[in-house]
Amino acid sequence: MALDPGTLYVVATPIGNLSDLSPRAVEVLGAVDLLLCEDTRHTGHLLATLGLKKDTWSLHAHNELAKIPAVLAKLHAGATVALVSDAGTPALSDPGQLLVDAAHEAGLQVRTLPGPFAVAAALAASGLTPIPFAFWGFLPKKLGERKQLLERTLHPTADGEPMTHAFYVPGRDLETVTKDLAEVRPQARVVVARELTKVHEGYIRALAKDIPAALTDEMLRGEAVLLVEVSKASAPVAELPDARVLVAAAKAAGVDRKFATREIGEKTGLSRNEIYALWLED
Repeated sequence: MALDPGTLYVVATPIGNLSDLSPRAVEVLGAVDLLLCEDTRHTGHLLATLGLKKDTWSLHAHNELAKIPAVLAKLHAGATVALVSDAGTPALSDPGQLLVDAAHEAGLQVRTLPGPFAVAAALAASGLTPIPFAFWGFLPKKLGERKQLLERTLHPTADGEPMTHAFYVPGRDLETVTKDLAEVRPQARVVVARELTKVHEGYIRALAKDIPAALTDEMLRGEAVLLVEVSKASAPVAELPDARVLVAAAKAAGVDRKFATREIGEKTGLSRNEIYALWLED
């Protein structure tokens, strides 16, 4: 296969089933001069399955900026380069966006080879409202930050129509994340999509408040796509008055402000500054 010199090819790879790799992607991976991947061992398994041997460089979240000059130099010299992630489409909650941006800014050619994207696959099979949707990547690990993000993002459209929000969740975090979700939007329709394209592909569909009880130990492995459909009926009316009540109760009880701020933040998802502003109100 003849490739265009000095071109960066962004190649989607399977999210589970290796048969989902397109014939064109196989051709490009076999023809490029250099392959950039998150984990050379992981991609090495894919290459071995395809019977390919390639020059590979690691490009991940911790070294992407440092690697960009060397990659651009290769492209300027006429080399063909492919970018892949461990699974799915590069740059979408995976490394690569900075490199692609830099390649465009440098006047180099960028070509895309579309393919698997876990969020799109989950949406198509979920039965939830697919358009509009928002993809937020991985949720924060810290409870306060996570609940604050859920509070800030989980809303319907501006005119009150249903909107679906998508997150990536490691299986080990599913229980705590879905419990947070049940507190934030208990009446939202939720789908947990697991093991997509694999033998044990499966879905849990329920209201947010019922999801934690539906999880099994087997589900707390791997990685899941969490879809949350928020409509006008499932969106909250207002959380701020509740925060004011909590602040007033803490002040009346003589609770230390710093301790109260942390506790109220975890319960409401509000930031320290927002709670402090309420604390200063008369």
